[in-house]
Amino acid sequence: MNISLILVPYDLGREDVGSGRGPQAYVEAGAAATLRALGHHVVVATAQRRGPFRDELDAVVDVNEALADLVAEAVRKRRLPLVVAGNCNAALGAGAGLQASLPAQEGQHLALVWLDAHGDFNTPSTSRTSYLDGMPLAMLTGRAHPHARARLGGAPLAERFVLHAGGRDLDPEEEEALAGSAALVVTGANLREQGVAAALGPALDELATRAGEKLTDLPPVHLHIDIDVLDPSAAPSVTFPSPGGLTLPEILTTVEMVAARFRVRALTLTSFAPGGAGDAATCAAGTAILVMVAGAA
Repeated sequence: MNISLILVPYDLGREDVGSGRGPQAYVEAGAAATLRALGHHVVVATAQRRGPFRDELDAVVDVNEALADLVAEAVRKRRLPLVVAGNCNAALGAGAGLQASLPAQEGQHLALVWLDAHGDFNTPSTSRTSYLDGMPLAMLTGRAHPHARARLGGAPLAERFVLHAGGRDLDPEEEEALAGSAALVVTGANLREQGVAAALGPALDELATRAGEKLTDLPPVHLHIDIDVLDPSAAPSVTFPSPGGLTLPEILTTVEMVAARFRVRALTLTSFAPGGAGDAATCAAGTAILVMVAGAA
């Protein structure tokens, strides 16, 4: 597999702080070398903010404009973009890059599987804290900061092409908005009570049906994994740990289930925040996810 390993070393537009240090930590721990040892051809690139830091929203858009270009370039060169980023807002740039580079019909049917302990579906009116990285999924679908998202080009993602899974720590109004949206939702409680295969399989089947209308091949998918969807016992070095998450074997099974129903066009892997005793375990889990996605795609 030809791979572009794209690093996004920013935490809300600030370089190499907090979770923005995660991407380089993966590389220093040998993520690119591991992929190469498995026979993949890997090119490493880094998204760089295009202007001086003015405010979080502007800086996030600057970073994602650069990321969109790198993702689009990778796709045009027939490379799989594996994006390793500090924040979940990197899904904005990855999505924009995919929209810009995929054939028109395929781009119109792009699905999104969003695996996250949190909803990331807040808007300025529902958020209790106004935390910007609690809003990227809402931004992708046009619910939050639509003018900022529009700077990246393309159309908002249709909610009916979204599956959110693993959520277990949502603001009340955010949870209500997500449940009332056209997105498919499999909660963390669903996964714990029913098991990954039973809870997630039907939802993935439904998403594939929705996205695959009028397509003769498997529908394309953007796979987004916030590593905090894992239980803190498997990935402790995250900004907002939440108990009751997936095990590493369960997330790898999830990747296999996604790849069986879709053509994986890009991965965004986010939120490793190095600086504690759990760094080695978290980095190993993230690297295992990269390896699984590369192999499955």
